Amino acid sequence: MALELTKEKEDVDELVNKKVKSQLLNREEEIKVSIRKEVNDEKVLQLQELENELKRKSSQLVELNQTKAKLQRLSREFEEKEVKLHLEAEKELFERLDKAKVSIKEELQMESFLKIKEKENIIESLTQKLDEARQRATQGSMQRQGEAQELVIEQILTEMYPTDSIDEIKKGAKGADCVQTIRTQSGIEAGKIVYESKNTKSWSNSFIKKLKQDNLVTKADIMVIITKSMPKEVNGKYGIINGVWITTLENLKDLSLLLRYGLLKTYSVIITQEDKKDKMSLLYNYLTSEEFKSVFESILDGFKSLQDSHHDEQRKLQLLWKRREKHLEQVLGSTIEFYGSIKSISENSIPIIPMLEIRKAS
Repeated sequence: MALELTKEKEDVDELVNKKVKSQLLNREEEIKVSIRKEVNDEKVLQLQELENELKRKSSQLVELNQTKAKLQRLSREFEEKEVKLHLEAEKELFERLDKAKVSIKEELQMESFLKIKEKENIIESLTQKLDEARQRATQGSMQRQGEAQELVIEQILTEMYPTDSIDEIKKGAKGADCVQTIRTQSGIEAGKIVYESKNTKSWSNSFIKKLKQDNLVTKADIMVIITKSMPKEVNGKYGIINGVWITTLENLKDLSLLLRYGLLKTYSVIITQEDKKDKMSLLYNYLTSEEFKSVFESILDGFKSLQDSHHDEQRKLQLLWKRREKHLEQVLGSTIEFYGSIKSISENSIPIIPMLEIRKAS
């Protein structure tokens, strides 16, 4: 009985095992089918996603290409605009440079005009001051003016004739202003010339009368009046009225030279003459002779030639100075204009040259 039960149990176990195994196989197959389905579904889903992604990428690629083309177009437009702006900037720069050149030239011209105007104002001011000084001098003491002329006369005679004696007649003493004692090379007195200074606005014949009275004390051989205003009777640089020579301060040198020569010549004639004629008579005869006139004119011609030569040289030098000054101004003006142009082009990057900088009025 036990054996049957054991065998029955084994059969039951085997049957159960088979059934379980069969169920397990079926379950395994179901699971495999399910897994295959899930895998297939996932593959389909992934393929769909990949296809969608591909479509999206293709769309993005198209957009990217479009964007790239647009960027290239914008780049070309930007380059064209940049070139255009560069050309416009260059054009504007050249226009500004031209305007700057014109402005600087106008400023330089204005500065030159102002400098010239300033010089003219200075000259005008100095001229006014000089005129005022002349008026004050004219309105000053006639006595001081006369004394000044007397000193000039004495100085001229002293410088011209160092061997002669030039003696001033002191104020208050009776006589003229100064006496020139003419001496020969050996120191012998050959004669005297008395000088009277008159620095008045108008001439008076009373000057001659007074000088003759004063000469009674001085006892000079020749009388000379140096006057600012010449008498109407005298035409020329000098003349003689009633035995008195009359001239201006400007012609004193010429007249004194001729009169001194006449006295020396008269003295030599007196020495050689056997019959001792009156000295004044001999002097008068000689001074009124053709010989004296010829000598007089010859000396005057010499002085005139020297004076003309001096004036001609002076005019030539002045002309040369004016030409050099004009050339220097042209060179300086061109240099300043060139410096200003270079400075504008370089946008003030070159070193500053103070002498060429435009001075702004404060």
